[in-house]
Amino acid sequence: MDDFAATFTSAVHGGLDKVLGQSGTEAVLVHMKMTNNLPDPVEFHKKLLALFGVQGTLSLERAIVKDLALRLKWSLALLNIEDTFDFHATMLALEKGAQR
Repeated sequence: MDDFAATFTSAVHGGLDKVLGQSGTEAVLVHMKMTNNLPDPVEFHKKLLALFGVQGTLSLERAIVKDLALRLKWSLALLNIEDTFDFHATMLALEKGAQR
């Protein structure tokens, strides 16, 4: 579980960096008061929604999930991230897969 949390944190930084750049990522995480620890993905999703709205959050979460899948060595084909995208369900699937 701790390994997944660390990987999730790295993927958040990696995914956000790709979209916002490093300084943008740092600004967002400071604004969200998440510079040290990231909350569970559901809480993180809510905070992103409050900041970026639905479309912005969707783009950021897709980037995070892609980064996380690569870090876990998952095939992106296994993830449904292009059609209807559910961040929470995708994160649960990745977390379960990482525990195996």
